[in-house]
Amino acid sequence: MKILVITDIEGVNSVLDFNAWCHPAGKYYSLGCRFLTEEVNAVVEGFLQADEKADILVWDGHGEGAIDPQTFHPGASLQKGAPFWPDFGEGFDAVAFVGQHAKAGTRHGHLAHTQTSEAKDFRINGVSLGEFGQQVYAMAERGAVPLFASGDLALTQEAKALCPAIRTVAVKEGLNDALPEEIATDRIFSAESAAIHYPRKKVLAELRKTAFEAVQAWKKDPAPFVFALPEGPFVAEAEYRRSGKRTAEMFGELPPRKIHTKEHSSVISVLREFYRREWKQPDGVFSIPTEE
Repeated sequence: MKILVITDIEGVNSVLDFNAWCHPAGKYYSLGCRFLTEEVNAVVEGFLQADEKADILVWDGHGEGAIDPQTFHPGASLQKGAPFWPDFGEGFDAVAFVGQHAKAGTRHGHLAHTQTSEAKDFRINGVSLGEFGQQVYAMAERGAVPLFASGDLALTQEAKALCPAIRTVAVKEGLNDALPEEIATDRIFSAESAAIHYPRKKVLAELRKTAFEAVQAWKKDPAPFVFALPEGPFVAEAEYRRSGKRTAEMFGELPPRKIHTKEHSSVISVLREFYRREWKQPDGVFSIPTEE
């Protein structure tokens, strides 16, 4: 059994806010990386307890990197970067998610966003998807089933709604209401920081146990885990707020805008086009400035 584990940091237990915990310049970033690595290790242990021959690849999916290689589980491989995200290639039986957050605009989502705080919503063929959903679509196209996901409670609800058979662990729960439409980009993460973080010892035990149960259930009957992609062609579209301070420093000031791709025969190719366009200046019909 070959399993791809995709990680992020915003959905990790005891990662309390974005500025101090999720950015390399943050006061507690190294501690956040340690917490993420502990959660990944617990999930890897559960997978290996269920199948000692499992081939596990962990993809460090958070920005500059958030896995601590020194304490990373010796029974799994570690990858940073991907030549053609979100295409991780053929051969994976299953995909799992650790430290994942809910999609942009989610009520009670803790540090919820879709790739960036500028994004209001992202859709493929009209279906609203966050980072979790996009990668489920892409991996399903390569033949991998969504097996396991951990993150805040809102993320686990999002995962179950899209993939009913997936096994999930909630490690915390956000307390914020839905964000007001007019909120400035640079205020979003602070407005989404209120949360209850579950007891860490229990969280790690539950991650290990549920990962074990997920593999056992898949080995017994893989059929319920299979994710049926909708029929193509595929079109991606999204709405973005005005660029925030961090992204303006990297890509220049961008206005509120909409992005709309051409039709593609595959999910992976439509995502590639979309993310080539994400931070480019508006260019006619495929990236349209909106009213303030």
